[in-house]
Amino acid sequence: MAEMPIRVGQISVTPVVTSRFRLDGGSMFGVVPKVLWEKKTPADDLNRIALSVNSLVVVAGDKTIFVEPGMGSKYDERQRDIYGLADEDAVSGLARAGLSPDDIDIVIPTHLHLDHAGGSTSVGPEGVAFDAFPNAWYVVQESEWEAAMDPGPLERGSYNPADYLPLADTHRLSLASGTAEVASGVRVELTGGHTRGHQVVRMRSEGEEAVFLGDIVPTTAHLKLNWLMSWDLQPELTCAQKERLLDDAVSRGVTCFFPHDPRIAGCRLRDGGKGDYEIIEDSIIEPI
Repeated sequence: MAEMPIRVGQISVTPVVTSRFRLDGGSMFGVVPKVLWEKKTPADDLNRIALSVNSLVVVAGDKTIFVEPGMGSKYDERQRDIYGLADEDAVSGLARAGLSPDDIDIVIPTHLHLDHAGGSTSVGPEGVAFDAFPNAWYVVQESEWEAAMDPGPLERGSYNPADYLPLADTHRLSLASGTAEVASGVRVELTGGHTRGHQVVRMRSEGEEAVFLGDIVPTTAHLKLNWLMSWDLQPELTCAQKERLLDDAVSRGVTCFFPHDPRIAGCRLRDGGKGDYEIIEDSIIEPI
């Protein structure tokens, strides 16, 4: 296991688990038959596979950035049972990195689905949701905000307005339009595909580079080009963006981070041929 934090030039990166949960394996692999995907990630008796949210604490210059705040804690017992949700959240994840929500300057969810943006808000004693990071700007793609505000029938079940509506009231919501630099050496890039406004986060310093892939490549089991989730709104675009990002990562030695792999937060890759990418074993980074 790599020592934490890892370095990307002058940028420090610490992957922390902020959620552990389970989802239906079929939904996570779409048209891929179970006989294939269960070899990589076995299911429980409810056909659910183990997942996590591997958030990133990124320190770039004088900014502390939190990428992917996770599912949060706004769930009743029934919902916790459905998702097999463990007692992990952004507060506990940050604590393992020696931080609290007050220390965060920028929060970047790759998109506003409940498992990625839920930790952006908390619920007070009166049951009212409020932003969970009192000093932070929230960076979301404008097209993602529009999708979450008016989701179509295939999108509606993945968004929870309590996860993001309070952010508009903070006056610290920054809506990006495509590629935007959010701190020295850290930028967001619009990909679409999984959602209308899905974005990845790229870190670059002193010739070294890493990319947080979001749900373009949710786990290392999705390193085959045609292994996509049923949640992808535009699967052909997801596939194209995956190929672009992974080919670039292979050719230039970019470290890739995955949001949902329960064991591997990040690694470098090599070309396995025939639309497959392989993990370079001695580069594996585990979350804390």
